[in-house]
Amino acid sequence: MCDHVLEEELQIPTPGSTYCPWQTAALPGLGGHLVCDPTHFWVDEIPAYLPCGEGNHVFVHVKKSGLTTPAMVQEMAQAAGIAPGEIGVAGRKDRYATTTQWISMPCDPVDPRNEQIEILETKRHTNKLRMGHLKGNRFTVRLSDVVEDAALKIDALIAEIKKGIPNYFGHQRINERGLSQAYHFVNHPRKRVKDPKFLASILQSAHFNFYLGERVRRQQLHSCFEGDLLKKRETGGLFVCTDAVCDQLRMDAGEIDSTGPMWGGKSHLLPAGEMFEREEAALQSLKLSPEALRTLERFAPGTRRVNRIVPQNIEYHLENRDVILKFELPAGAFATVVLGELSHVDADLRHMEDA
Repeated sequence: MCDHVLEEELQIPTPGSTYCPWQTAALPGLGGHLVCDPTHFWVDEIPAYLPCGEGNHVFVHVKKSGLTTPAMVQEMAQAAGIAPGEIGVAGRKDRYATTTQWISMPCDPVDPRNEQIEILETKRHTNKLRMGHLKGNRFTVRLSDVVEDAALKIDALIAEIKKGIPNYFGHQRINERGLSQAYHFVNHPRKRVKDPKFLASILQSAHFNFYLGERVRRQQLHSCFEGDLLKKRETGGLFVCTDAVCDQLRMDAGEIDSTGPMWGGKSHLLPAGEMFEREEAALQSLKLSPEALRTLERFAPGTRRVNRIVPQNIEYHLENRDVILKFELPAGAFATVVLGELSHVDADLRHMEDA
């Protein structure tokens, strides 16, 4: 493990755990599980913009199955004879899924002749695709072996989910192996380590989940308080709450959301008073030494993440003991968290790790 956190002391703030309760916990869940089959989990990227048709870059619409995005990029780069870093992506897509997403290349693509990758479309554009250049993702998921009376329970769960759920990071980001590697990295930093920024983001994500889980335990997901750092949905602007009564009305109307910490360097605007103290208390849950925090700060710029998400365009239908669920999420949100709020079973979703 590491010098400061022994393995038996490692706290893993995953959705559904003691640290991160379900928002729908008062309702009976559906149970069930995900089958480790890419045909049971579909993800279609919703791009922030479409290629314009001219320019020096080629946008390639790719369908992949059973591969991580980096593995797909490696295959596409090798086929085209370019370095993987020359290929741009807007986001990482799940390994254990069938997914579609856009990538950008400095040249025309070459078919990698891999049955797990299919080139759907190509179109030129003026710039390289960058991480974060996406609106969200559309999911179609089959949840298998739900409870026999699922038809009597699902509508109440869906109604609660539509109000908004915690924007937890899921097992794809926070799991025992990943946390162990992240702790080891910040306590024993080396010049050469694979994806140090991603390892740092794991600890940022754990901090956020610790903070948000406490907020959910207090039944304050849909509430705002003086000192909260709030975010406008339409513009993304951040501001500190100084009038909780007025801002609560805006929050109820869906204009704004409270935010939580993604701790790191270059943080400027911060919450105030008690809300700042809560974030500091959540940071202490990581049990990182001052030296480890400085290493984390080097690789993780500080930012904010909204505390709640509202899934859009939710549809479902039942097939015997399976639920087929369709919904859309903003970029950065985890579909497995939506499924957990529906099923109240998180352990059976862990095959999605390392996606």
